[in-house]
Amino acid sequence: MKVDSMNYKLMIRLVFLVSSICLFTLGFAFEKKGRPNILFLTLDDMNWDSMGVYGSKVPKITPHMDALAKKGLRFKYAYVQSPNCSPSRNVFQSGRYPHNSGLVGFYNVQPSFKTLPEQLKENGYITAVLNKPRDSSMHGDYDQFWDHHEIMKADRKRDAASYKRVFEDFLERVREDKKPFYCVVNVADPHKPFFGEAASKKEGMDDFEPSRLYKTNEVEVPPFLPEAKEIHQEIADYYNSVKRADDCIGSVLEAFRESEFKENTIVMLVSDHGMALPFAKSSLYPNGVRTPWLVTWPGKIKPNTVEKRHMISAIDFMPTILDLCGIDPDPTVDGRSFLPLIQGREQAGRDKVFVQFNENAGGNPSPMRAVITKKYCYVFNAWSNGERAFMSASNFHTSYKKMKKMAATDPKIEARFNHLQKRSVEELYAIDKDPHALKNLIDKSVYKSIVKQLQSTLENWMKENQDPALDAFLIKEDPEKLNAWFMAEDKSAELRAQTIQWKRYKNRAGGTGKNKKLFIK
Repeated sequence: MKVDSMNYKLMIRLVFLVSSICLFTLGFAFEKKGRPNILFLTLDDMNWDSMGVYGSKVPKITPHMDALAKKGLRFKYAYVQSPNCSPSRNVFQSGRYPHNSGLVGFYNVQPSFKTLPEQLKENGYITAVLNKPRDSSMHGDYDQFWDHHEIMKADRKRDAASYKRVFEDFLERVREDKKPFYCVVNVADPHKPFFGEAASKKEGMDDFEPSRLYKTNEVEVPPFLPEAKEIHQEIADYYNSVKRADDCIGSVLEAFRESEFKENTIVMLVSDHGMALPFAKSSLYPNGVRTPWLVTWPGKIKPNTVEKRHMISAIDFMPTILDLCGIDPDPTVDGRSFLPLIQGREQAGRDKVFVQFNENAGGNPSPMRAVITKKYCYVFNAWSNGERAFMSASNFHTSYKKMKKMAATDPKIEARFNHLQKRSVEELYAIDKDPHALKNLIDKSVYKSIVKQLQSTLENWMKENQDPALDAFLIKEDPEKLNAWFMAEDKSAELRAQTIQWKRYKNRAGGTGKNKKLFIK
């Protein structure tokens, strides 16, 4: 009896120990299962108002994105920090303004901080970028940031089926690794070349036709461009590319819905900036920096909710994602979590955003800063001297070329074209009444107090955020000093173009293969 009693006690202890281990393991499994996956979908060069739920009048243009919006929350006032690709995309991954991350252009930077994917990796997440790893990373060693990265070649970047395949391949890896995931899917459309254009046909992109083709009589030329046959056709081509982008998003979402991850995944969708046309991409007007922003979170967000009281921007993405994943945000980031807004609560200090442009993909600088509220957009152009012409990719596209021709015979278009090229040191737009920034009010006496208020707001922000363009802002009324400041900036940009590893094969200095250094920040 004594031996049996001892065996019984040992058995009880063993059962208790095994049960404890099982409960601990099960608890850990529940903890891991409870950590949400993050699926981040981006569009390339899609205007904020091109989606149906954001007011597009083009029939049935974005059914997949609209359906996603109706499952969750969409922000009415959402912005990116920069209106060109790599600087914009790296704000999402760094939580820093371009001048603070060091990535103000299209070159590679060695950061002194941990990016979002790095912090998630350190906290047990598997990270992935599908398409455009070059423009989603601070430098070319993608393994530092991403466990899984996929470069989609030229034509396949426009193929809906290819996006589904690469996403399904990644999900297979997730199943093997048994970790929560952070996956960025970068859809290439509606970036140039648009469907139907000569370059698209030449590069094989037209082999992948959108699910519906639009004719010119089904689309409208936006108010910031003049009406002309060639421009109208370019707009139709743009919307055909928007349609194909929606097809690609739909294919990813189909794979997602078919997976076991759909109940524990937060989905966000944005565009990296505005459409690749004059007065949109590469500008700080709303058509350059405003973006659609969708969020779905099963069981946490009321369907078809519209947040129209607060303003958010790309610098808020990183701290928000970390907050959602239960990870303490890096205190050095420039943004802050908007989780309270996702939860339907109020959040103070969300009545303005700050945006910037620094240089184009070739390394030619045109430093600009702006503060945007729901009512006004105030822009400071540090490069403008009345003679220097602004240069962007749109200079090589149909709308720009046609405007230039029309300007020779139409005084109104001439004035508009001259403004596109040369701007003025300061601009002000009442965007609540003039959403396309058509009428510069900077010299109107009735807006003098508004200008002073926004000047002060921008100056304070520049001081608080150590913006090097502050030096130019403080001398904006002295043309000679401002021009000298710009020439010094131009020399610095030229040196970077000659020496720093570049994200493009060519820049203002020629081929970039010889460049070996990383920009240190």
